[in-house]
Amino acid sequence: MKKPEDLEILRAKASSKYEELHGKLDREEQVKPLGPEIEEIRARLNDKVQEVSSNSLRRKLLGPQRDFNELVVQMVNLLVPYLMELTEKMSSVWELHRKLYMTLIPLMDAKDQEWFARAMEELEGKEERFMEMVDALSHLVHTAKTLSLQGKADFSSSFYYWFERRFRAEPKEENLRLYLKYLKESQPVLDFGCGRGEFLEFLKKEGVKAFGVDINSQFVEECRSKGLRCHLGDGIEYLSSLEDSSLGAVFSAQVLEHFTFTDIEKIISVSYEKVRSGGYFIAETVNVASPSGFHGAFLLDPTHITPLHPKTLEFLLESGGWRVEEILRLNFPRQLPEFPAHNEREAVVRESLRRINGFLFAHQDYAVVAKKP
Repeated sequence: MKKPEDLEILRAKASSKYEELHGKLDREEQVKPLGPEIEEIRARLNDKVQEVSSNSLRRKLLGPQRDFNELVVQMVNLLVPYLMELTEKMSSVWELHRKLYMTLIPLMDAKDQEWFARAMEELEGKEERFMEMVDALSHLVHTAKTLSLQGKADFSSSFYYWFERRFRAEPKEENLRLYLKYLKESQPVLDFGCGRGEFLEFLKKEGVKAFGVDINSQFVEECRSKGLRCHLGDGIEYLSSLEDSSLGAVFSAQVLEHFTFTDIEKIISVSYEKVRSGGYFIAETVNVASPSGFHGAFLLDPTHITPLHPKTLEFLLESGGWRVEEILRLNFPRQLPEFPAHNEREAVVRESLRRINGFLFAHQDYAVVAKKP
């Protein structure tokens, strides 16, 4: 793409050419008025017509008729050059109109290209500065968490139980149904960090054999009160205690971000041992690549430790032997409204809004679906 400065020069040249032709067209369209002799001859012709019509047939008409014919000839001699000049001018004017139109096209094109280049340059500059701010803030938050949170977060506390009840809404059923096609044929399912047991309830209703594990006793009591099978204890230790290839799938929702990077690697590797061939590992977490997800859900919870970019989690799973089959995008925030574009400028604005929506208002959560070969 050309620089706005170069496009400004092209636009100035096109504008100059357009103004030059426009002035020439104005001059060409000026037609010299008819002289007074035409009006004089027209009046004399009218008089001759009256004279001829007033004479009786018995009188000779040769004299008045001759005078009449001479006046007609004079009138024609005066009008023919004028008409010829007018015809030439009309031809010239049409040619100038054509040239003017041809110069108008590159002028409009140059203006639109210049405007588009400046708009994109400004948008890219703002996006780059915003990304720098996000990176700086992410680094600051990571540093603060490293200093304040030593070791694992305390999921077993009463604080975390009430914190979850207040800030974490029940999952949408349409999201839960996205996982059903994988888990129906991959039983039993371990819900790693099952929390209040919403997903276990859903699987039970759908006839899928599943059980959970959670370190928070209040969560486990709530699950058991609903008739759900749930183990109280450390999730990694419990997972490690199971027989190899005894599970159809390991599922976790909004759990991995609570662990250190080392523990996340361990969860992935141990799950690979415990899930049989053809089974699944499904992990749902906060989309920290989205500013609304990072500054909303991730920073809200003080027990969050590790931000997991979708590509990072995908790489970890593939490094652990899993085959990533799908990355689901979940829970979109309200985005800027789009509108139909009727011209190139409106199309540029619509594209800018689309890019802003795609970055600032991207999906707040995502889930990676991986299969054991």
